[in-house]
Parts: sequence; structure tokens; C-alpha cells
Amino acid sequence: MKDTIMERVKADPYANFLGIKIENIEEGKAVVSISVKENMLNFHGAANGGLIFSLADVAFAIASNSYGQTSVGINVSINYMKAAMLGDSLTATAEEVSKNPKLALYRLTVCNQHNEIIAVADGMVYRKKEQFA
Repeated sequence: MKDTIMERVKADPYANFLGIKIENIEEGKAVVSISVKENMLNFHGAANGGLIFSLADVAFAIASNSYGQTSVGINVSINYMKAAMLGDSLTATAEEVSKNPKLALYRLTVCNQHNEIIAVADGMVYRKKEQFA
């Protein structure tokens, strides 16, 4: 299953465009990373919130689909705790909190290279009946 998900994410145009790297995949958990580049900054000189959200969202997608059952996001609520800056190395971890046949909840945490929390989020998916593996 891990290989199938790796192939899907490696073929994801948006994740590739951003330069997101997969660090770890387990059932119900994923870790991804990115380095903040100049073209990812907002007018305050900090990493754009959309970049941080996107990184968390990729981890969320991987973790929620890690069982081979198609899962699609239905809600994400994110809280930004600290600015990320140029050159920061960000890591997003998605961990399953609860899962039933139709819904699953994940906690998403984005940290910098100093293990400081940049953002935390909760994401819920709808688990379809179809398998993709």
C-alpha cells in the first residue's frame, strides 16, 4: 500500500510544483516536508499561509488514504501559531484521531526545524466504499 500511495503523491502536480517531499507513511499517519523559498513568501516576508495549509493538506491526504480506501476531505480547520520564514524547513505530520466506516478525523501539525509549532489543524474525511489499491 505504501508504494501505491508514494506513486500517487509523486505524480501529484501540485505537490511536485511546491517541492513537497514524503518523509514517512504508515497506516493512519504521514510526514511530509518542504523548504521555504523566496517565491513562497507573502508581503510580510513570512511563508504564505496557503503554503503551510498545502503542506498540511498533503500529509492529511496521504494519511487518510493510507489504508487503500478512497478518502476525500470534507473539512479542515487550521490555526496558525507562528510565522515560518525564508529558509525554514517545515514538516507536517498527520495522525489519525478517530476512524469509522464513513468518516475519519486527523490532527495535522506543522513544525519548523527547531520543532516549534507553526500551525495545527483538524481535518475530516469522508471514506468512500471504493478501494484504489
